[in-house]
Amino acid sequence: MISLDINAVVNDTIVLIAADAAIRNDALKTELESDLPFIQGDRIQLQQVLLNLISNSFDAMENSQGANEILIRTSRKDPGTIIVEVKDSGCGIPKKNIPKLFAHFFTSKPDGLGMGLSISRSIIELHGGRLDVRNNSDRGATFYFTIPIGTTGV
Repeated sequence: MISLDINAVVNDTIVLIAADAAIRNDALKTELESDLPFIQGDRIQLQQVLLNLISNSFDAMENSQGANEILIRTSRKDPGTIIVEVKDSGCGIPKKNIPKLFAHFFTSKPDGLGMGLSISRSIIELHGGRLDVRNNSDRGATFYFTIPIGTTGV
């Protein structure tokens, strides 16, 4: 575990997936709170989580009408915690699927393995945080995770 700037992790991840967003004609936007304290974490694992959440958002917006946009936001949840949100303008998640979304092998995709969200949740929990989801009030869904500031959970 090393000290990480979560905003740098987000920005580096966006560089990795920007071409995919352009091909899909999806907009990737950020609202990154400045001067966030560092976290202790594994950069590659956290990028893997972000890549999974962004890829899932791309899939959710594939057949959506209107502007397709993913907003990645970082902020302080409380004095000891940072929250990272990945909000899309896709189809949202059927309420019946929300309780099983993070279970091993659950997928709503015809070619999915059902491991991405399960692995992502495990990675965030190993970092001392929590990964969850909520449907947006208008359209789409927001996946969000918390990470404690300056402590090691791994």
